[in-house]
Amino acid sequence: MSTGPLHDPASPVTSRSSKTQIPRLIRFLGLHLATGVAIGVIVASLMIWSNLSGLKDLIVEAHEPFIAIFLLYAFNALTFGSVSMGIGIMTLPYDSVCDMRDPHDSDDQGPLR
Repeated sequence: MSTGPLHDPASPVTSRSSKTQIPRLIRFLGLHLATGVAIGVIVASLMIWSNLSGLKDLIVEAHEPFIAIFLLYAFNALTFGSVSMGIGIMTLPYDSVCDMRDPHDSDDQGPLR
C-alpha cells in the first residue's frame, strides 16, 4: 500500500487547523437553515398525519405518490429554511446606526445630520 501526501500523518493537509474552520456567518446561517428545514419536515409530516383537507387520501390514491410526498417535503423545507435564515439575519444586532447615504455627498441633509 502506497503512502501519498493524503495518507502522511505529518502532512498539514490531514490535520485540521483553525484556518480551515467554517466562518461564523456561514455557521450561523447553516444553523438557522437546519432549524427551518427541521420545522418544515415536521409541518409536512403533521399535514400528512392529520389528513389535512384530505391530503393523505389524495397521496394514497395517486399513481405516483412519491413525487407528491417529495414535493411536499422539499418545498416545505425550502420555505421554512429560507424564512428561518431571513429571521436570523434580520434580528442580528446593529453596532451603530445604519446610515446608507453617501458620506461624500455634501448636499444630502438627511434626518441623521
